[in-house]
Amino acid sequence: MKIDIILLAGGASRRFGSDKLTAIFEGKPLYRYALDALSAVQDCLIRVVTRNPELENAARSLGFSLVSAPPPEEGIAASIRAGVAASRQDAFLCFFVCDQPYFDGETFQRFLKAFSASGKPYGRVCAGNRMGSPAIFPPWARDELLALTGDEGGRRILQKNQEALFLYPVIPQLLRDFDTPWEHADKSFSEKAETE
Repeated sequence: MKIDIILLAGGASRRFGSDKLTAIFEGKPLYRYALDALSAVQDCLIRVVTRNPELENAARSLGFSLVSAPPPEEGIAASIRAGVAASRQDAFLCFFVCDQPYFDGETFQRFLKAFSASGKPYGRVCAGNRMGSPAIFPPWARDELLALTGDEGGRRILQKNQEALFLYPVIPQLLRDFDTPWEHADKSFSEKAETE
């Protein structure tokens, strides 16, 4: 099974108020956690959709392919379309976000193996009733993904294909994302997250 992983890292960090992905999270830039997780994944092509020079350099050093992110004003759909357009026509498309620092490479690899063994064409991780990233779409969903606009992700496509959807359960911590900075300068993301 061919799988292209598309790391979505082209957002504007509007709620964060500054460049979230290069902000330091527990000792290293937030984006580094996603790159480290993807470094552990085997037998997939990895494409990083970004406009951030620091992230581009780090991704390039790991041998990942770069995709120039469109201006972020439209929303996530523009980055999704760019990632899809740069991917192989016959590959399954696995989307991952860049702000889930606790989602590790070992879990990612297990998810991909379990998805491949499931025989289902769609897949995503979940924690109870909460659906999350990464999520996988079959090659024949390309046109639907390319038709997305605004802040619309692939949720609607997955919802209408529930019977064909493989769900991989993980602990809630792995799906925790960070959209806002800590309240005080001496607080870490982790401490802030515990108060939300």
